[in-house]
Amino acid sequence: MPPTPRPAPYLLRRFWGYVHKLLVKFSYYYYCRWNGIQLLGQIYQLPFGLILKWSDGTRLEEALTMQVARAAGLPVPRVVCYGEHPDAPHAPVSILMTRMPGQVLSGELWDWYLPVEKAIIISELKTYLDTMRSWPSPWTPPTRICAASGGSIRSIRVPDKQVGPCQDEKDFNRYLLEPAWHDPDRSLEWYKQQQGQAAELHSESHRVVFTHGDLTPWNILVHEGHVSAILDWEAAGWYPEYWEFTTAWRYTPAGNWWYEIVKELTGGRYLRNAEVIWQCGL
Repeated sequence: MPPTPRPAPYLLRRFWGYVHKLLVKFSYYYYCRWNGIQLLGQIYQLPFGLILKWSDGTRLEEALTMQVARAAGLPVPRVVCYGEHPDAPHAPVSILMTRMPGQVLSGELWDWYLPVEKAIIISELKTYLDTMRSWPSPWTPPTRICAASGGSIRSIRVPDKQVGPCQDEKDFNRYLLEPAWHDPDRSLEWYKQQQGQAAELHSESHRVVFTHGDLTPWNILVHEGHVSAILDWEAAGWYPEYWEFTTAWRYTPAGNWWYEIVKELTGGRYLRNAEVIWQCGL
């Protein structure tokens, strides 16, 4: 695993934050209108093959993780610079990066591919994931659950969308289960049964591996039958080994094209983890 770079100096981040505010205005009022480009939420299109991401979930850790992943040879946009916005606590960091070629992986696009092309895309995804998961943790203890920088990690699956750093999986599981509550639409017996299943599942020991954290079709670009980019690294970090795939399966019914892709990536592992997690709302 390439070393995580040191963050840019604070004053430099503030400077780039000011520049990024100007770029947002330029993108919104001029560039996109001149070129008939559809505005995509908090992603701002710019000339010279650049885009600016300034969203609610963007943090410094995302920029640092992208630099690590790109240095390791993964298909990730190059980070040009990142800015800091202390006056916008809901979106404290913006990232200027290169635009990657390709289309978002969708069910419609997937149906057009031949079986051999589908096999190539799945093989490439598996290679990239296996590469990340093989990285030795630089932290002590190596069971530490944290971001690439060693700090807290952001995930939509955890309370308050932020967790850690945790010293080990038990500490992580304790944090996940503490806010569990009884759904009044369910019986107390059902609730206790599901909590018991979750506790049993969490009693198992798992490796802690580097994880993208939000592996979904809309974060994958494909171009000419190959994976051209993996996007949106805001949730990346060190997690229990099942986390990548149970997150990818979230809200995806069995038999769905994406469900089957993830199932093939795992070789069928972690299905039990996913079922319990869905039932318990974890």
